Amino acid sequence: MEQEIETGERILMEAEQLFFRYGVKSITMDEIAMHLGISKKTIYQFYKDKKELVYKVVETRMMKQQCEIAEIAEKAADPVQEILMTSDWLKNVFQNMNPFLLMEVQKYYPRAFSVFQAHRDKCIFVNIYNNIKRGIDSGLYRNSIDVDTIARLRMVCVDATLNPENFPLAKKNLNELQLQLIEHFLYGICTLKGHKLINKYKQIKEEE
Repeated sequence: MEQEIETGERILMEAEQLFFRYGVKSITMDEIAMHLGISKKTIYQFYKDKKELVYKVVETRMMKQQCEIAEIAEKAADPVQEILMTSDWLKNVFQNMNPFLLMEVQKYYPRAFSVFQAHRDKCIFVNIYNNIKRGIDSGLYRNSIDVDTIARLRMVCVDATLNPENFPLAKKNLNELQLQLIEHFLYGICTLKGHKLINKYKQIKEEE
């Protein structure tokens, strides 16, 4: 039983790496089997088809990210640091990520994409919304901000970066694109107190 679970997890992990690097459209079950050194028949013992495998990869990835986002919120000393820590975390998320991945999932695997949408709405948006509220309460963000509007605006920016058609020159540099938009967002909502904190954290990072 333990060996079966291990094999199923190995398939999931290998599929995730291949999908992230090359996209879901071009990677076949044969290629996944070849990379794992197992038969395609073995994969089908755990996942009935590619649709189910893509679904499980997305579901597992979103659950993992939800835990990581919660951990960042818990560790951060304040809302500004939380956003800067999230920016660093996103570097790892987007490292070697195929820029067309989500577009392909949306087009060819709508059931799997619905998992991402639920994660987007119930985890990412709520996290941003709560961060803005805490930032206002602590005097780090401007109190003139409409929390819901700005949280949704931030989500629009997140969505825009995940569509390579919006930023064709940045197809191979999602990290830099995200960093630019996060800084634009953070400097735009912060008070003078918040700006000083941003500069403090940046200075600490440069000295590390």
